[in-house]
Amino acid sequence: MNVLNFKNKEINKTYVAVSVLGKALKLNVKYHNCSSVDLNKKENEINLFLPKIYKGKDASKIINMAINKLYTEIANIEIENAMEIARHIFKFAPEDYIIKELNVDYYKIKNGIITVSPDIVKYSKEVINTTILQAFCKIKYKTNTTSYKKAMQSALVKYEHYKLEGFVSDKFTKIA
Repeated sequence: MNVLNFKNKEINKTYVAVSVLGKALKLNVKYHNCSSVDLNKKENEINLFLPKIYKGKDASKIINMAINKLYTEIANIEIENAMEIARHIFKFAPEDYIIKELNVDYYKIKNGIITVSPDIVKYSKEVINTTILQAFCKIKYKTNTTSYKKAMQSALVKYEHYKLEGFVSDKFTKIA
């Protein structure tokens, strides 16, 4: 006869899917005995560990903050990789870039500085890379001019070449 263990150390609750780099990952919220909020990514899911004090309470603000932190951490890596690809294609680098929450846009340019929303990591790496290529074109050329369109077309051709050569990967970035 088996003895049931009623001292459950974790209580699981599956919420919604979270989009990361174009892939829908199941978000599992687990309540356990700890004082910190932790995230961990497995194959097709993300586990969010919350202290048990949040059980039965509306933890949506904490869950949203944890997801936003995840997006920011991934954006730091992915935007740097996309900027490096763009630097090789265009043979110039803008002064700086900022990763900051934007209201509507995924990126904006002001005084030669590219500001990128961390929400862009919801989309595939290809979307991120081509968005950064477009931002580089907007820094150098006036939007919708012939020179802008030619530069963008040339950049996309070079980007496809980079993909064929294996310099661009669609694999999920590991976060330390």
